[in-house]
Amino acid sequence: MTSFPDEEVVAAFKAIWTTGSTNEDWTAWVDHLTPDVDYVERVFGRMSGRDEVRAWITSLMAVRFDVHAVLNWYIVAGDRVVLDMENRYYHPDPSQPHLDFGGVSILTYAGDGLFGREEDYWDQAGAKTAYIAWDAACRAWGSKGLEDGRLEQLEKQRIADNLATLETGRVT
Repeated sequence: MTSFPDEEVVAAFKAIWTTGSTNEDWTAWVDHLTPDVDYVERVFGRMSGRDEVRAWITSLMAVRFDVHAVLNWYIVAGDRVVLDMENRYYHPDPSQPHLDFGGVSILTYAGDGLFGREEDYWDQAGAKTAYIAWDAACRAWGSKGLEDGRLEQLEKQRIADNLATLETGRVT
């Protein structure tokens, strides 16, 4: 394990999380990975290199654009970042709670602001349950319930929550 200052690892993590999971710029997110990144996605398999990861994530998020990430906490330990997150569907009925399923990721920092490895674990049963409930709610509601500025309001809050957790949610 190579030793890096915690501040360097934290700064790199904040950059990758903000670019991808907060701002949802998946093309630019991949630029926070090393060219030869080892990416292990427990649902979709193992990928090697930025090009393979970029092709996968951009095509996935073009289809799964209704899922949004919310950071719960993260830990920096040497060159590793472990994070806990929720994957969120916005319930079409504003009086109902969001439909979330959990995930844990482990990133290995490689230096120069880049991560050389990522491994993702998802609550697959929770993902299926959340999707089925969200799909049924959208059909019952007659839409995704994101009209009249509601999507923008929800996204603004999600982004603010992510940024706040980046500043205060680090567990040491």
